[in-house]
This record gives sequence, structure tokens and C-alpha cells, in this order.
Amino acid sequence: MRRLASLLCAVLLGVACGGGAPSSPAGGSGEVDALPRGPRLAQRLLIFAVDGATWKIADPLIEAGKMPHLARLVAGGTRASLDTLEPTLSPAIWTTIATGVPPERHGILGFDGVPGQSMTTLPNSRMRRVKAYWDVLPDAGLTSGTVGWWATWPVDDLGPGSFMVSDRVPYTRMEAAIARDELDAEDVWPREILAEILPLVERPDAIDPEVVRRFLKLEGAQMERLVLGAEYRMGSFLPEFKYVYQSDRSTMKIALHLLEAWPVDVAAVYVTGVDTVSHLFWHFTFPAGFEDYDVPAVAYAHFRDVIPLYYQLIDDYLGQLLAAVGPQATVMVVSDHGFGPTGHLPWSGGHGRITPGAPIAPPGMLVLSGPAIAPGITLERAHVLDLVPTLLHLLGLPAAADMPGRILRRALVPGSPPPLPRIPSYEDVGRPRRSGDVPIDEEGDAERRQRLKALGYLD
Repeated sequence: MRRLASLLCAVLLGVACGGGAPSSPAGGSGEVDALPRGPRLAQRLLIFAVDGATWKIADPLIEAGKMPHLARLVAGGTRASLDTLEPTLSPAIWTTIATGVPPERHGILGFDGVPGQSMTTLPNSRMRRVKAYWDVLPDAGLTSGTVGWWATWPVDDLGPGSFMVSDRVPYTRMEAAIARDELDAEDVWPREILAEILPLVERPDAIDPEVVRRFLKLEGAQMERLVLGAEYRMGSFLPEFKYVYQSDRSTMKIALHLLEAWPVDVAAVYVTGVDTVSHLFWHFTFPAGFEDYDVPAVAYAHFRDVIPLYYQLIDDYLGQLLAAVGPQATVMVVSDHGFGPTGHLPWSGGHGRITPGAPIAPPGMLVLSGPAIAPGITLERAHVLDLVPTLLHLLGLPAAADMPGRILRRALVPGSPPPLPRIPSYEDVGRPRRSGDVPIDEEGDAERRQRLKALGYLD
């Protein structure tokens, strides 16, 4: 059965929800005359959003020559440990990274939906109360392309030249919705790209067995005995690994396909696998502190390398994205938080359960690299609130006074032009964004909630 919200949308809003204005890869929408403009420091910008990535894993791999693409960006750019929000709930943090304002302003507070309601609806774009950067760019005549970012469903009209594939295409819908042919127009912008990206989404059961052997060092009877058997509490490990591996693979296939045809000004690609494999396998890579868990010794031999191998996969993905956007692009590699054990579940490091006292994760990662970025710099401090003001400055746009973050000027090459005076707010600039009418996707949300519970996010 199709979603009730989609049916109501089609009836009440007609073309505005289902079809929209025709869009093409050529050209951005009209500029707002009153919006101040300064020198543009980044002609093209790539944001590679890696959930849960930490320097604790990345630095040794860089030193060993196993993350060459990230190493090149670090050597030629600026790095920082990225201070994050408390509590460290990914939907809230990624929405802060996209809007430049804290959760109490933007309205996405965590993994659950609307406080005071049934709390069965996961965060979605209509719960966001302020503009994200991709809502601002069309008013400056700029375009964006976004794949997989948290809380981007349902996708609204972003104007000509921009694209968006919501978080519910490569991740939530992969098993539940695709099997039922329930993806619809609100999953993407422009609406017509849906048909071309659906063949790029890979299902978990289609994973190459060689991938399982390489990452988990399991095959045949070993796999069944250790992962599916009763020797150790690992029943969800293999299914979750297959799911997230195929999700990230699907995200990358979609992103690379669209970036080939759509030369957007700002491209953003979100991958979730590092966070998931860290939840599942952290105690195999760092067993200290987990002595109380009844883990057979053979399991460590099989699973201790899953996390570093996945980081190397992410570096391969980074290399593909760098090739897609070209050598003159400015690049931002960012994670919402780092990782570490919380002590109450072996797979719950980093977030803990969704309670007011959720634990504080280590800082995330930030790398900036490009023609206007200073090489060889390590920032003493940076915060997730600083990213949108910095992004806007790189694009020659002013930050807003209602954004509490700062522009990371020390990351810029000496002699860079000063920031423009801040405007009061982007909420009063250009076209308003749609919000408030929260749609319900009961089946898709139910599946994703089940997976979040398996990883220790939800009770």
C-alpha cells in the first residue's frame, strides 16, 4: 500500500509534490539581488560526510600508507578534531552541520521524531524549522547535489541544476521499500531521476561473497557457526554488515552517476558504514575494557580488522569522488563524532541509548583541502557549528548573524579576503522553505528503527 502522506500530497498539492518544474543539469536558479556577494574562494566544493569517523583509526592507517587519498588531503590542507554536540545524536548533528544552528533551533533533536507524539516517526525534512545550505544556494544562483544526508526525506523543489537523493533511498528503503516498489517522487529531486538511480541500488542479499571473506574472514561452516550460531551473541553482525556495506556501495554508485551529469557547485555525499561497523566490531579492534564479554578467542582473529578495512574502503570511495569533482575542487571531509566504548554494550560505542544522559563521544574529524586552503595546518579548535559559515564564505556568501559558529579563517591561505558582514538571517532571504506538515512513512520508519535498536541507538 502506498504511503498515505504521498497520496494526500498528490491530491492536495498536485504537480508541486509529484512532478515539480522541469529540471536539468544546466544552470542554477535566479539570484536574489539583495544578497551580498564577495570573492568566491571555492569554484566547486565537495563534502564527504563519514558518520562516526575518528582520527584514532585514520591516523595509524595514514601513517601506514593505507589511506592515500585522505593522506594527500591532510598533507595539502588543514585538519582538526571537530567538537560536536551533546548528546551526540547523529540526526541532530548532521542537521546542525547542514544548517549552522543548534538542534533547539533547527528542530531535529535525535533519532526519534516529534516530542509528545507517538515517537515512531524518524526525523525527516519537514521537522526541520530552518533552511539548510542547499535551500540557500539557489537564491545565490548556485546549485547543489546531495546523496544520503540524514533527514532529507521528503525532498522538495531545489530549483534547476540541483539534485538530491534522500537518506531513505540508499539506506532505509533498500530491503523494505524496493521489494514492494514503494519508492516515489518525494524521495528525489528532480523527480525524473528516480528511474535512472533505482537500478544502482544494491540489495544486501546481492553482496559479493568475496567481500564477506575479505572483511570478516568467514566462509562456509565458519560463517554459520560463529555468526548465526549460539556460540556468541553475534546474530545480527553479518546481516548488519551486509546491509550497511551495500547501502554505502549504493550511495556511491548513485553519487558518481549523478555527478557525471550534474556539475553542481556543492556536492555532498553521506556514508554510514564506518559508524555501523564501529558499533559492531569496536571491541574486537580494541578489546581492552571489554574483558567481561564472553567472546571466543577465535572471534578476534576473524573480526579485529573489519574497522580498519572499512576505513580503507572509505578512502577508496574518497578517491572516486575526488576524481569526479576534479583537482581544483575544495574538499571537506567531516564526521559528526568520533568513537569509543560506553561500556554497557559491545556494539554501543559512540552514542549510547537515546536518553537525556546519552554519553559524550570523542570529537569528529575535519579535513579541508583546496586552492584556497592553507596547507599543513592543524586547527586547535573547530566545531560542527563552524562548517556552514565557513562553507558560505568559501562560496563568496555572508554567514548569518543567527548562526553561532565562526568562519575557520586560519584554514585559509594567507591574504584571503575577509568575510562579508553577516546578514541577519537567511530565513528572510529568497523563497521560504516548506516545513511543519510532518509526513508519516510507517513501514520505512519501522524498518530503520529496528536497525537502530539493533545498534543500541533506541530502546
